[in-house]
Amino acid sequence: MTEKKSFFRHFQEGAHKMSNLACTSVRTDDVDVPWYASIVHNCIHDDKLSKLKVTLRKFSKQQRTTIVNHKINGSGALFISSLKGRVHIVNYLLDDCGADKELKGIYEVELDHSRHEVSPLWCSAVANKLEVVKALVEHGADINSASDTQSTPVRSACFMTNISIVKILVENGANIHKPNINGGTCLINSVQSEELCVFLLSKGVDVNAKDNSGNLALHYAIREGRLDTVKVLLKYGSDHTAKNDFGDDALQTAALRGYKSIVKYILETTDQTLEKSAHAYELLGANLVDEVHDIVGGLAMWQESMKIRYQDENNPLLKELPSDTNYAYLHAREPNSLQELHRIIDPDDVYMQALLIRERILGPCHKDVTFGLMYRGAVYADTHRYQRCVDLWKYTYILRHRKNDPLTHECLFTVQALVKLFWEMQVELESGTTEEKVKVEDAQEVFEMLVAQIISGQESLKNSKGKNKGNEDFQLLLQLSLHVIHLMARLDKTSPQNFEFRKAVHHLILQDPRGQEGGSLLHLSVDPKISLTSEEFYSPFPTLSVVEILISCGIDINAVDSKRNTALHNSIKFLTYSELQNEGILDCLLQNDAHVDIHNAEGQSALILLQHAGLPVCPLQYQTLKCLAAESIMKHKLSYEGEVPVCLLPFIQMHG
Repeated sequence: MTEKKSFFRHFQEGAHKMSNLACTSVRTDDVDVPWYASIVHNCIHDDKLSKLKVTLRKFSKQQRTTIVNHKINGSGALFISSLKGRVHIVNYLLDDCGADKELKGIYEVELDHSRHEVSPLWCSAVANKLEVVKALVEHGADINSASDTQSTPVRSACFMTNISIVKILVENGANIHKPNINGGTCLINSVQSEELCVFLLSKGVDVNAKDNSGNLALHYAIREGRLDTVKVLLKYGSDHTAKNDFGDDALQTAALRGYKSIVKYILETTDQTLEKSAHAYELLGANLVDEVHDIVGGLAMWQESMKIRYQDENNPLLKELPSDTNYAYLHAREPNSLQELHRIIDPDDVYMQALLIRERILGPCHKDVTFGLMYRGAVYADTHRYQRCVDLWKYTYILRHRKNDPLTHECLFTVQALVKLFWEMQVELESGTTEEKVKVEDAQEVFEMLVAQIISGQESLKNSKGKNKGNEDFQLLLQLSLHVIHLMARLDKTSPQNFEFRKAVHHLILQDPRGQEGGSLLHLSVDPKISLTSEEFYSPFPTLSVVEILISCGIDINAVDSKRNTALHNSIKFLTYSELQNEGILDCLLQNDAHVDIHNAEGQSALILLQHAGLPVCPLQYQTLKCLAAESIMKHKLSYEGEVPVCLLPFIQMHG
């Protein structure tokens, strides 16, 4: 027994010494930090605090700090435990490991999968982990630590309607006045909750603070259809006359969204002119017709508007209507009396009235006007009434084009949709599934606007020093122009518009627009990749007819891109000889004096590429003595500057 006890004690003492040795002998540079950090993260995921403590026990506090602050997939241990609500682990990491309270991690928004760099306090506030928030605040975490979009924890907690957390943060000094980079405030983020709005307003937030688009919290509450919040905001003095950047005040916003109860409340509790009241019912009716497909309800709203206009029958408030009609609206006119309104029965006429009303009240450039035109056009296209769609979309393009902002998403989207529609009509016509033809005058008009958009976009890119997104959008415009040229080549070549069309092509060529890789329109026209534009098929490329039109309209056949390739270089690289011969593109380029001996940045001429591909081309058929002389000068590095006319220098240089 004595020997056994002595042995056991010896074992215990040895183990204790080894344990102490382990705790003091591990140097920081000997620690496999990533490996231990991964164990820590696994312990957090499995909610195993005891295992976590055992894992880190042998390390000094400094070493533990290094391990827990090591990021895995962009996040440290404290961030992960805060996000998961493991408050016991959070306290251990802060107290025993010295975890960095402000070390940001990656938070992925579930709705749109966007990823943001945020602090542990921020993510726990959004995740509604109340105990974690309390622990972090008690440990001195920055109460206003902002995300990469300058959103504070309290602002984001407001968005999630985490009321208890909002109150804790406010009690501990959170700034409820600070907006994010878009001007979004805590109050704006709280419009879904009457209780939260009342709390913030009682703490002194500005009820009339605007975001970067001029919207008040009142605008947001109306868009959410929250009558209860609207009442609170108006009670606290929200300015119902304040307009956002689109010119929408509270009443107009409610009418555009189709919220009858909110429209009625605003009319009952605020001072509005008769005209504003009439407009509200007219816009409500337009919403019912287009958004809810309730023609009867829409007509009823328009009747209410007429009653307002005719409150004084001897001096009615008549609409100010344009003298001219619009082809896009089937030359329809708005009624100016109940009798005229009652004559509108046909659904198409009702839909046109909705479009007319929006344009008259909101103005032609308002987003809801152009959106309504695009939507109604799409409905016509889905029912194979293509020309009606063309009319509406072309008019939308005209309106958006007038803004003179060529690379906006809306303008790009509209012309893209039009060109795609033209080609769908053409394909269906050629396959015999429709009898509707693309009108030459429509394609011509769109092309002329597209040329103007390209020229304006080119100028815009120069001023913006060529932003990447702008270059992508400009490339899209160039590709669309080629698809329209291809379409026009398929349409009636004897039409009166043909001469005007070629003038427009020539005008475009004179501007020498270039794509992302410095390629001219001719470079793009021989590239099979442009058949797909924005990942959708439009028309097949390369196509001989487009190459011929560009050449006949004066394009520089020997222009080079950023890699000093000519269109001839690219046509050989992109396609096999048989494809080029079948299309006649190679022959067309060669017959129109495309130089076979221009050298690109890699020192290759088109002739070399042809010979490497084993294509049967006789060099002397396309090389002049002048070319051979220039090539010889460059090949043998002969001195020529100052010895030949200056006008010959570019010619010599392009041959080597």
